[in-house]
Parts: sequence; C-alpha cells; structure tokens
Amino acid sequence: MVKILYYDYVAVLIYAIMLYASYARGMTKGRSNRIFNLILISSLVASVCDIGLELLVAVKPVSMPKIIIASIFSYGYFFTHNATTVLYFLFIYSITNTWYKLRSKIAKTFVITPFAIFTILLVSNIFDGYCFTITREAGYQRGPFILIFYGLSTLYVIFGLAHLISSKRFLSFQKWFSILSVFILTYVAVIIQYLDERYLVEMCSSGLALLLIELLVMRPEEVIDSVVGLQSWNAYQETLHKIMITRQRVQILVIKFTNAREVRSYLGEERYVKYIRLIAEKTNALARREKIHCELFFEHPGSIYLIFDEYDFDAQNSVPKLRAEVEKFTMELKGTGAKLDPKVCSIHYPDALDNEKEIIHLGHHFPELIPHDVTYIDAADISKSKEFQIINNMRDILSRAIENRSFEVYYQPIYSIWDKKFISAEALLRLDDERYGAISPSEFIPEAERRGLILPIGDFVLDEVHKFASENKLEELGLSYIEINLSVAQCLERDLPDKLTNLRNKYNVGPEKVNLEITETSYDNIGDVMDENLRILSEQGYSFSLDDYGVGYSNIQRVSKLPLKIVKIDKSLVDNMNTVSGKSIMNNTVRMMKDIKKELVIEGVETQEDFEELQKMGCDFIQGFYFSKPLPGKEFLEFLKEHNTAS
Repeated sequence: MVKILYYDYVAVLIYAIMLYASYARGMTKGRSNRIFNLILISSLVASVCDIGLELLVAVKPVSMPKIIIASIFSYGYFFTHNATTVLYFLFIYSITNTWYKLRSKIAKTFVITPFAIFTILLVSNIFDGYCFTITREAGYQRGPFILIFYGLSTLYVIFGLAHLISSKRFLSFQKWFSILSVFILTYVAVIIQYLDERYLVEMCSSGLALLLIELLVMRPEEVIDSVVGLQSWNAYQETLHKIMITRQRVQILVIKFTNAREVRSYLGEERYVKYIRLIAEKTNALARREKIHCELFFEHPGSIYLIFDEYDFDAQNSVPKLRAEVEKFTMELKGTGAKLDPKVCSIHYPDALDNEKEIIHLGHHFPELIPHDVTYIDAADISKSKEFQIINNMRDILSRAIENRSFEVYYQPIYSIWDKKFISAEALLRLDDERYGAISPSEFIPEAERRGLILPIGDFVLDEVHKFASENKLEELGLSYIEINLSVAQCLERDLPDKLTNLRNKYNVGPEKVNLEITETSYDNIGDVMDENLRILSEQGYSFSLDDYGVGYSNIQRVSKLPLKIVKIDKSLVDNMNTVSGKSIMNNTVRMMKDIKKELVIEGVETQEDFEELQKMGCDFIQGFYFSKPLPGKEFLEFLKEHNTAS
C-alpha cells in the first residue's frame, strides 16, 4: 500500500516554522512556554520519523540495513507521539494555572503510570513484536497491542479534555476553544488514518491545531516584556487572578529595587537590561538548586515577582544567598559604582493576604512600610498595620473625602524679614479620615495623582482658600496674599483661567490676594496649554511662585523663562547649610535669585541659627516650624492677631 506523505511534509514544515517563531518571539520563559516548545519538538521528531519509516519500507523487499533504520524511526515515532499526548495533558494544567493539582502522589502516579506502561510495551516489542513489526517481505505491520497505545493515549485525552472543560472559566473563550481544537482535529485525523492507512493526516492536523494555539493563546506580546525578555507585569496579574480563582496555596516573593530609575539612568538602558537579566538568571538558578519551581515576572522600572509552588519555601534564608550570587557575577557593573538596592517581601497566599488588590498594593508599597536598613520582610508582619490599610484602601478614602468634603485646608504663615511680620501663608491640604484618622499628604496626594482624583481635590482647595479670604479681613491682620499649590494636572486644564475667574466673581477675591505655586515637575511637563494658562493668568494679575527649587534639575535659565514673582527654596538646601559646601550653595543661590529680581521664600527653617544665617544672606521670606507649623483656619487667624499686632 502506497502511503501519501505530503501531509507529513507539511507537518514538518509547520512544526519547524513554529519552533523558529517560538524562539524568535521569546517564548521560552515560563512553564507553559517550555511545555509548548517540548510539544513542538516531539511533534516535529514524530513527523520526521513517520516520513523516514514510510520512505524506507515503501519498496519491498526491504533490506536489512533499511529494516534497522526503519525500526529506529518507528520506535522514535511511537515514543515522541505518545510523549506529545502526555505533554499536552500537562500543558492544559499549566495554561489554566492548576498545576498544583498534579503535586499529590495520586496525581503523579496517574500521570506517570500510563506512559510507563506504554514505555514497557514499546521496549518489549523489541523481543515479541506484539506492537508492530518490520519484515523484509511485508515491511511495516501493526501488531495486536497497537490498540493499547491508542488506549493509553486516550486516557490522557479524556482526563485532559475533562479538565479543560471544568477549567473553562480560567481562559477566554478564544483561548479555550483553540486548546480544545487540538482534541477535535487530532481525533478526526486519527479516525481517518485508522480507517485508511494511506492518508497520514494526523501529524498535519495536530500541527494546524497547535498553530492556532501559537497564534491565539501563546501570545508573547501579552505575557513577555519585550525589553528585558522576562514574563511581564500583565502576565503576573493574569497569573495572580487565576490563583485567586483556584485558591491555590502559593508563596509570592517580591523583589523591588528602590533605586531602579537612578541606576537605569546611570547605566543606560542596555547595561541596565543586562543587569536585570543576570539577576533573573541567578534567581532561577537558585530555585533549581533548591529544587523548587517558580514563575518569574518583571515590572518596570525594577520589580521582580516570583510565584513559588512550594508554599513553605524558606525565602528569608534564600534571599542572602541570591544577593551574594548576583554580586559575585556583577563585577563589571560594580566597577561603575552602580548597585541596585533591593527590598524583599514574602507573601503567603491565602494566609497572610487573600485578596488580589491587597497583594498588588503591598508589592508596590511595602518598602515605604519598613525601616530603611531592613532588606527582607514577611507580609504577615505588615499586612495588618494601619499604614498598609491606608495604602490598600486609599481609593475609598479619597472617594469618601471628596464626596463628604472632609478635607481641610491648613495655613502655614510666611515671615517677611524686611517687614518683620507675617505677610502671607501657604495653603496646605490635610485629611482626617473617619476610619483611619490623620493621613499624611505625602501618602494621599501621590495616590490621588495616580488615580486621577487630583483635579476635584485641587478644585476643593481653590474654593476653600477663596472662601477663607472673602470671609476674613486678612489685610487688617497684615496678610497680603495666600499661596495655593497647583498640581501638574491643574496646570494642564484648559479651563483653569475660567475656574479662577468664576471663583473671583463668586467670592469677590482679587488676583492680588492669590499667589499660585507651581513645581519644577509642572515645568517639566510644560506644553502649549500650560504656557497659555500662565500667560492668561499673569495678564489677569495673578502672581506665581516656583515651589521646591533645589529638588529637581534646577538652573537659573529655566527659572528666568517663567513669569515668576517668587522662588521657594526647598528644605533640603536648608538642611545642608551645616556644611561649608551647603552654606556656599545657599549663599550663591540667594545671590543669583536677587540678580534676576526674584523674591525668595526659604522653606523648612526650624532653628534660630538657620534663621539668622538666612537673614544675613538677604533672603526675603522665611517659612517653617521655627515660626509655626501649618494651622487650621481659626488657629491661623488667632496666630496672626497675636503676632502681627504691630501692623
């Protein structure tokens, strides 16, 4: 019987292209990718063996050398063909993130036993020929045990199919149906090939189904970070979501490099990526030595997430080993003076945390919740703390504060050295939540910016300050104006001038009573909208301050370009005045600002020594705890009455 080999030729081509594409697209990281690549390799070998066997036995009689080679091909075909079935069974468990169900002894026995029986039968065929034979006259012939091969494979198919159906909720319909198509197409092909041995369509049919999986399921752009070549943040979130559904007990290790941005800027992208890949390699090597499987994921700019199947993995003792291992192989990078600073947190799910949102929040914020000199922390030690509860529930806290208008504006007085009295104040926002109490602006302001809630909060502050100025005769207390911080988002609002016009009309507060503070961050984001806003507001009579000068990439040219009346020197420059160089920097900064006709407010002044030194330098205004902390409205008015009586 002459068999049609064109289908196998097509199958070899399909598998070869898929393997090339798999490695070219970086589909080598993660258990599912590795199993899928093994499926492609075993299928390719099976197809080649099938072709080799048929070509060798096509012409009778078959010579002895051909019989030997054909037998090798035949054994290779059956072994890799059945191995493919087992691998696909394992692939289903991996892609649905239910691998943990195979960790029990019963499950392992079930997975191993059918393939072990098959292997024994295949080896015994060398002596008894019950599975197949290759003879000089008849060529290749099936034996009575060949149906056992199909039966053993069918066991994997039945249980794999049943698990796929029961795990449908873990996958999108598109992915789920693509995986199901392998069973459908392969078994249709098996029936065709069993009924008519001439049509070798099985491997080709399986190849087309696997091609569908590679195109629709194994999408590296969804799971692989294109820059570092590791599993991505999106893949971590998807895996975490599946863990939540299955309630699988896992240990998650978060390695967050707190200085990642600075190191990346210093080393450059190429060397930084090399550094991250090296750390990933050493991490995986450590896991292999510990004989523990883990999935590794990366989030920019510098966070590595490891999910361990082994719930009781001793992370605390392994972290120093990993750090020593990485440092040993980074001599070239160490020579540059750059070194990543890792903070590590171990999360036992579901005991320490049992909520996806909480796990993600802790992974992002845990370095803020531990002492600076601590490298490793267990989530159980901080997950119940008030600080973490605030971070974890910040969206609700902010939404509640906006809805209930439970923010409060405080005022920190600003002292004029020349007038020897307090002539202005900075409006500062405070939040006292009904559940968690006082929450620092350093906690809720960045979170409000990340969550897109800073605009309604900024509107609240503008309204409250205008209302406060209209209800109190500030000029009688010696106060000339109040400073209001504008966020980057507010600076980029097209209707910002209209908002201020409406507030001016509503409260009858002129622009001379308000000074608007912008930061260097705002300057970095300057565009046509912000530029136009500053121009319009300046023409309307509003004055501007540049806040936090000395924190960013400050230079005198940048300052001179903006319509600024005041420059506010950051507290960090004041804190450094106890050194010769720090004092010199402050002195020169004051002199330069005076040369370009800018008024100076020095923030963060806390001691009389600093006050007297800044007074000698010729600074205009002083703001800080030396005079007063930020005060609620009523206390601020009392403060002015007490200290500005001379006015």
